[in-house]
Amino acid sequence: MNRNLFQALTLSELEMYASELEHAVENHARWLAQVNRALICQLPPDEKDISEAPHHLCHFGRWYHSIDNTDLTEVESFARIGEVHRLMHLSAKHLLLTDDAITTEEYDRLIAHAEQLRDLLNLLHDDLSRNRNLVSKLMSKVFQNASEGVVITAPDSTIINVNRAFTEVTGYSEEEAIGNTPKMLQSGIQGQEFYDQMWQELQQYGQWQGEIWNRKKNGEVYLEWLSIAAVYDEQGELSHYVAIFADITSEKENEERLQYLAHYDQLTQLPNRILFGDRLKQAMAQARREQTQVAILFLDLDGFKAVNDTLGHNAGDELLLQVAQRLSGCLRATDTVARFGGDEFTIVLPAIDSRESVVRIAHKIGEEIARPFTLDGHDAHITTSIGISLYPDDSKTPQQLLEYADNAMYYAKRHGKNHHEFYSDRP
Repeated sequence: MNRNLFQALTLSELEMYASELEHAVENHARWLAQVNRALICQLPPDEKDISEAPHHLCHFGRWYHSIDNTDLTEVESFARIGEVHRLMHLSAKHLLLTDDAITTEEYDRLIAHAEQLRDLLNLLHDDLSRNRNLVSKLMSKVFQNASEGVVITAPDSTIINVNRAFTEVTGYSEEEAIGNTPKMLQSGIQGQEFYDQMWQELQQYGQWQGEIWNRKKNGEVYLEWLSIAAVYDEQGELSHYVAIFADITSEKENEERLQYLAHYDQLTQLPNRILFGDRLKQAMAQARREQTQVAILFLDLDGFKAVNDTLGHNAGDELLLQVAQRLSGCLRATDTVARFGGDEFTIVLPAIDSRESVVRIAHKIGEEIARPFTLDGHDAHITTSIGISLYPDDSKTPQQLLEYADNAMYYAKRHGKNHHEFYSDRP
């Protein structure tokens, strides 16, 4: 079997190509999510999205603008896609580059274009499904111009064809790949059990997809999203396997970074209030099961503003970093300390068996914060006021527990600072 495989499609291959259009819809949903993350998190935009012609550089755009077959370009749904696709990218580009506040009308315009494109792709999917000859003509071009790597194997896993993207991602030439098997790419990270499970699903369901670590010719390990489908001939016999993959290493790294940005304070690297809230809920659930208590400590640094104003913001940032380190050193591995913002910190102490144990930790924290800090050759002196609430004695809701600890902290500040107060002890 050679590269003319895509010129002689079976019904299964036709259905597989139709699924490629569904994949295009998923890609644009993912792209739209990335644009949203860039806008919400104020991240630098992808260079492709702010280029002169961004609609030519995305996954679907590269395929769409490579088509020169008049049989397809004259299909009404295909012709309409081009303009909607262009407008969608231009709307996104405008939002990514604007320095002004984004209006609802501007954002809704992007969403409207995205939804219209999705509808047109679905319509094109239906049009192609009814025109088998047209799809056959296009498949060879799709095969070579696809941005994803494509590998075609015989039923015994011998590689019989690869496309250009395969060689670009893996570093192996077409000549090196053909006659070999996909084992040439194995990284050794996944064990045999992983591959056994993959083949079991492939034989049972005729398809498999998921993340897999593979190794390039130069030895570099990369993460790919792999989809494998079994293709059968008209007699129902297994004809070959088609695998489509994309290198998602950078995408995975970006996803993990976004998750980190969403849950950790960027200065101190401590959990932020979102992750703190999640940890508090987990601690409360554990306390309910084990009939123990949870203590919530709300801390405010006494004298921080004077240090910040006298020594400057850089010294203030360094002071917050050192405070975070000292607080972490006072706690157990199961405790959580978070920066709420400014010079405020919160702590969750799960599985507390007595009020006295909370007092000991509060005293330890107070002593640690009262020790001098060295900031750019200068000694700085601060203290901390601590408010404490207890679950379930003070409240059974996370928000109210935080509010009560905050109230107790302000009571401590108003009554001399540099000490702790329990919410239940206030007059």
